[in-house]
Amino acid sequence: MLTFLRPLIMKYILSLVILLNLCSCGLLYESNTPIIYKSQSFDTIKSPVAPNYESLNSWAVHPKNKPDVLVSFESEEPKLAVDVFFIYPTLHSDKQEPSWNADIYNQNTRNLVLESSVKYQSSAWYSVGNLYAPYYRQAHLRIFRPEFWKNGGEQAYELAYEDLRQAFMIFLKKYNNDKPIIIAGHSQGAGHAKRLLKEFFDGKPLQKKLIAAYLIGTKIMKDEFKNIKHMTNESETGGFVTWNTYRLMSKSKERKAIYTISKEWIRGAACSNPITWDQQKTSQYSDHKGFLYLNKKVFPQTVKIESIDDKLLIKTPKVGLFKRILISTVKDYHKADVNLFWQDIRVNSRVRSESYLRN
Repeated sequence: MLTFLRPLIMKYILSLVILLNLCSCGLLYESNTPIIYKSQSFDTIKSPVAPNYESLNSWAVHPKNKPDVLVSFESEEPKLAVDVFFIYPTLHSDKQEPSWNADIYNQNTRNLVLESSVKYQSSAWYSVGNLYAPYYRQAHLRIFRPEFWKNGGEQAYELAYEDLRQAFMIFLKKYNNDKPIIIAGHSQGAGHAKRLLKEFFDGKPLQKKLIAAYLIGTKIMKDEFKNIKHMTNESETGGFVTWNTYRLMSKSKERKAIYTISKEWIRGAACSNPITWDQQKTSQYSDHKGFLYLNKKVFPQTVKIESIDDKLLIKTPKVGLFKRILISTVKDYHKADVNLFWQDIRVNSRVRSESYLRN
């Protein structure tokens, strides 16, 4: 073997190992094989022990409980006097697992939350202010299939929301101290965040404390809220932004693709531009601030938005030959809704926070 090829081969192997690790924790895993879930009646399975949000042990991230996975994301910029309440997406997805809700005291569950969503998603908001991310008894992935919704799914989803509702009330009472708030969530997390906004913010006194809501990877209509508006410039505050990301593919590949969020389900949804943060329907590579890759490095000018209607369409990110080969195997970009625009979110959350604090 030629000596000069060895570094390239080792680099490829390392990238492959990282990809396999991320697949194993569900952040990038996808399959075209129909999934058959184990399931039982909701009433026949004992619900996991409820969190106690008075205890730091029930928080994945808390200013007094900072996980090691976030240490490398510390910034030299001082944190602002704002709070971020982040809700992670569906990670409870093992098709052989009959339980309806995740056990937050199970160490494997906790590790999965920290090593996937906390590391690669919540980190986008980590440097702007105090970050709070509660563990919660999230509902199993199968609840989003119609055949399971009325057979335990709805009850499981309600249980998950009740945990987050309790976490948010304790956050307000014990930790927030009347500071302005960013609400952020992805997928199932964004669905629960939408409900928190409706219950606690929309047309309520607390709405005055809302910097912004990042409701990513779920269906949000433009008129979803009575008083909370879809924001259309980068420094606007008091409203929400939302998007679902899809890869631009040929018609033949499109026909074979299976998406976590179907294009039919989100038809008519609001969709923000997470690069320019305005009403532009496209963007340029030069506009893009950074994609957080699996090695925790940020790659700027790698994503270009091709079009926006009720969703984002992008091509495979330009991150070098080996990384691009790995990413090209991924057809469903739902899992990367945050990673793709990680630095854009990080900068924008600070811009909006500073705008709020000035006014």
